[in-house]
Amino acid sequence: MNLPATSKEEIISVCQKIAQEKGLPSVNMRSVAKECKLSVGAIYNYFPSKTELICETIESIWKDIFFMHGKHYAFKDFVDCLAWLFESVQKGKEKYPEFLSVHTLAFVTDNKQDGHEIMEKYFIHIKKSLYMVLVNDKNVRKDAFNENLDPNTFVDYVFELFISSIIKSDKEYKGVLEIVKKCIY
Repeated sequence: MNLPATSKEEIISVCQKIAQEKGLPSVNMRSVAKECKLSVGAIYNYFPSKTELICETIESIWKDIFFMHGKHYAFKDFVDCLAWLFESVQKGKEKYPEFLSVHTLAFVTDNKQDGHEIMEKYFIHIKKSLYMVLVNDKNVRKDAFNENLDPNTFVDYVFELFISSIIKSDKEYKGVLEIVKKCIY
């Protein structure tokens, strides 16, 4: 007799495990039910659709990659924070191979927007965090920003470089850190 899962969190944990070992496209109602030793119908009791299961799985993986898990991180400066982000992405790539490149493809055609919205949610969170670290960085030159380049715009530019460098290569980020240092310190 199958023992029922005790929570959605346990099911999502199983989904993360499947994504780590077999890739995100392998997460589906049947594979999750099998791994949880539940019926497919029992999974539907927790997640009314595959889309909901995939959305919550993707959100949990983004959180696992980018959140600080309750630890207090005191970054010495903006570059230190940016370096932490790059390192988090590298660890995330190792833990969830191909996740960053396939997560929006995990949805059926009509629901790709859901994956994009989840990704945007985490990108906004990252940018807000970068902004807060930047404006609190005591080492930033007084003349680093003006009416043509304010801290918010700078964070947007840096974030675009961040995304571009993680897509291109694992080594590109050191150049981004150098650009940032030269711009603001």
